[in-house]
Amino acid sequence: MGMFDLSATTGVKESGRFLQAGIHNAKFIGVELGDVHSQNKNQDYKTMKLTLDIDGYGEFTHNFFEPTSAERSSGTFGENPSQVEHFMVAVRQICDALSPEIGEAIDNNNVVVNGKKVNLKSLDFTQLVKLVGILTKPYSGTEVEVKLVPQSNGFAAIPGFPAKISRNGALSIATRFIGHDLVMNQSEQKKIDAAKNAQPTNMAQTTTGSVEGLADALGIDTAAEDSSDLPF
Repeated sequence: MGMFDLSATTGVKESGRFLQAGIHNAKFIGVELGDVHSQNKNQDYKTMKLTLDIDGYGEFTHNFFEPTSAERSSGTFGENPSQVEHFMVAVRQICDALSPEIGEAIDNNNVVVNGKKVNLKSLDFTQLVKLVGILTKPYSGTEVEVKLVPQSNGFAAIPGFPAKISRNGALSIATRFIGHDLVMNQSEQKKIDAAKNAQPTNMAQTTTGSVEGLADALGIDTAAEDSSDLPF
């Protein structure tokens, strides 16, 4: 029996690299605690894993990494949000997209799980992610929109900096990535336009002048096309 089995390709699809940037209709599946292993650093990182079912694509997962700093930084136009603030705004956006009741409970400091009031100011990362998972679980299957923008690695992903600091120092939303009636801001639209206008490398136009020339340079004999060994 040969090693090549074409039936193994049944049901394969393009990965996230080919998921187009833009605003997509989707269904919320869930939030859970995850982890990502870095081979370069040989280290594991905790994440909040958001899973959606995107129309025309299928299951899509985005990992929000555990923040390592609660300190704001200085920028050209004022303060920048801390990693923790970006993460908390992301969490709030997910909750608000699914049910206003969750947000109201947070605002009123009245989040209750299994009959017990949750102290929202004493949660660590793991506890917070598990709490979000519990609060959002009843809304699995809820229809939402999700915003994906081009990344430098070629993937389309959820914007990485959803928060901003207002002129009076208040935490606010820079871009809404999940919810309803989403819109692209100017910066995001520029990234999408740039990705659309990017020209792929034309492998037929090389320094060798043609595909045949490239084959010669690689030592490939394009004239040898003997099919006598095929089993059909």
